Amino acid sequence: MSIDFKNKFKAVISVIGASEIDKQIESTNIEIGRLIAKNNYAVVCGGLSGVMEAICKGAKEEGGFTIGIIPHTEKSYANKYVDLVIPCPFSQARNIVVVLTGDICLAISGKAGTLSEMCFAWIYDKPLVALSSVQGWSSKMANQKLDNRRNDMIYGVTTPLEAINKINDLLK
Repeated sequence: MSIDFKNKFKAVISVIGASEIDKQIESTNIEIGRLIAKNNYAVVCGGLSGVMEAICKGAKEEGGFTIGIIPHTEKSYANKYVDLVIPCPFSQARNIVVVLTGDICLAISGKAGTLSEMCFAWIYDKPLVALSSVQGWSSKMANQKLDNRRNDMIYGVTTPLEAINKINDLLK
């Protein structure tokens, strides 16, 4: 199967976030995944559970395309909603691959791994949107700058609709 990404998808969205989430965050993430697919974007994430699985589930419900960059050698570790599994068995070092694969990053909740991905996005000049209505690093870093090497900020949003609208604005 061959996919012409340039003609099929407007961009690839790197979604970063917690591997353990509650039902409310899961529902929010499914909705964001749906909106990403409806807006003709592909998703790349760490391919496992939590935010990653919920985003992929939502995207698949709308016929979207999902990429999971997993920290294992066996593709079977990926969640069932991942279309393309890329084994990258370097533990947290895969975080840089997740970030660099996308055109923009969306952070949702998260612990130290998510914070590292936010830092990579900042260093590599990827636009960064953070959901501020959930606990974790995305809410702590929303509407801030990590340092002075960039003129923009981590754009805080509170709802799935605000997230996709900000992504659309930043990718124009």
